[in-house]
Amino acid sequence: MTESILENGHLQVVIPIKLRTISARHKIIPPDGSADEKEPIVLALARAFRWQEFLDKGKFQDVRGLAKALGLDESNVARTLRMRLLSPKIIHCIISGDMPSNFSLNALRKGVPDVWSEQEKQYLGE
Repeated sequence: MTESILENGHLQVVIPIKLRTISARHKIIPPDGSADEKEPIVLALARAFRWQEFLDKGKFQDVRGLAKALGLDESNVARTLRMRLLSPKIIHCIISGDMPSNFSLNALRKGVPDVWSEQEKQYLGE
């Protein structure tokens, strides 16, 4: 994972993953090439960044249009999009599989602090 500050002041996070279709299912292959069953949270994270890219590039005007095109509930799409606001340290832990056992998608649905240091304290115990 690499991070850089763009000219407009936004933080760009690049996550080196491969997407593979196996038996009509999309699988995310981590940078080390190992397929892992911790995929639901990794898949949700990848979706969050991909969907935000759709919105940023104007492919969809808003979350409602994106949700309709995906055939998903608007609140589900919005909840998934919030994952892109996680601290880079947490994102790295998710991708590398180093998250604590009590961390899950359900834990994220209960609300995420806005400040990265508070997120890290809550989810990583730092």
